[in-house]
Amino acid sequence: MREILLESTFVSIDVEATGFDPSKSEIIEIACVRVEGGVITERFSSLVYPGYPLPQRITDLTGITNAMLVGKPKMEEVLPKFLKFVGDSVIVAHRVEKDIAFVDKYYKQLYGKRFRHPHICTLNLAKNILPDLRKYSLKDLADYFGIEYKRIHRAMDDAQITALVFLELLKLLWYRLGIGDYLGIKKLSKG
Repeated sequence: MREILLESTFVSIDVEATGFDPSKSEIIEIACVRVEGGVITERFSSLVYPGYPLPQRITDLTGITNAMLVGKPKMEEVLPKFLKFVGDSVIVAHRVEKDIAFVDKYYKQLYGKRFRHPHICTLNLAKNILPDLRKYSLKDLADYFGIEYKRIHRAMDDAQITALVFLELLKLLWYRLGIGDYLGIKKLSKG
C-alpha cells in the first residue's frame, strides 16, 4: 500500500440502481475501468436485470429502460466477473460508500460475508483538498478539471469520469503535498 497510486493500478467503479437505498434497491448497471500508470487500460460493464420493473424516475435519470434489461444477467451472475476484474486493486468511486454498500449486499448473499476492499471516495477527497469549490458533484468536478463527458448517470461514463477526476486529484496531492500512497490519500478522503 506504499506504492504511488498515480504510477500504479486502481479500479474506478460506478453502479446505477433502482433506488438509492441498497437494502431496498437492486443494481441495474455496474461498470469499472482499470487505470495503470495514469492510463485507462481496461473496461468492464454490464446491465443487470433487477427482477422487477424500473421506477420511471430511474429511467428518467439514467436513460435505462425496462426493455434494455430484458434478458440481462442477474447480479449474482455478474458479481464474480466484477470481482475478477477488480482483483486486489484499490477501488475508487464518487460516493464510494454507496457503491460498496450495493456490492456488499450481493457479496453477502453469494459468499456469506462482508465485502472488504481498500477504497477511496473522490467526493470526500475533493471536499478536503479543494475546500473553496461550491459544488462537488461528479459533473462539477469534471467541469472544474476540464474533463469532457457525454452523459452522467450511466455507469461506464461515470466510472471513466471518476477515474479522470481521481487522476487530477492525485496530481494535486503529489505535486503540492508529496502525498501519493493509499494510506496517505485514504486519510484525506475521510468524510
